[in-house]
Amino acid sequence: MKQVKKHTTGLSLPELTEKLQKKDKHYSNISKRLQIFYWILIPIYLTLIIIHIFENSPVADIIGSGFFLLGMLTFALLFRNYYKTYKSVDYAQPTLVMLKKAADRYKPFQTKALWALLGIAFIDAGLAFGSRFDLHDMWRVQAIFWGSVLIAMAIGLIVWKINYKPLRDAALSLIKELEDEE
Repeated sequence: MKQVKKHTTGLSLPELTEKLQKKDKHYSNISKRLQIFYWILIPIYLTLIIIHIFENSPVADIIGSGFFLLGMLTFALLFRNYYKTYKSVDYAQPTLVMLKKAADRYKPFQTKALWALLGIAFIDAGLAFGSRFDLHDMWRVQAIFWGSVLIAMAIGLIVWKINYKPLRDAALSLIKELEDEE
């Protein structure tokens, strides 16, 4: 393995690797807990659907609960994927490969995160179908729901910028340094 000196980010390769391992473990643990949370919610929503069917509830309530169930399932599977990804990081790979994968893992927007938008859309559909709001109230509920989603995304970007962007920048800097040496 090439010896890489400190550079503009102030982190050497061993320091960066240690920080990445710590963050990967932390993110893996968060993903595991969220996955468990959604797997607990799935039987609850399935039970609600069954109750709605046996109580001859309006079809809209059944469909709404079904969409909530699909949202929970989408999030459970997404966090399972994240858990596996962060749990199985291989730091024994060649340095350049490991750094490129780390930079990719800590991008603010990843294509697999689009599954979260699908889960949010399912939950929104469940909210729309399962609610008994008039049209005016429905617009207000939608505005609050999507406003909350946008606020959560903004908070997520702030957290990324503070906690993960420095790691990504350090990895990208080391990648550039290693590629320039080749």
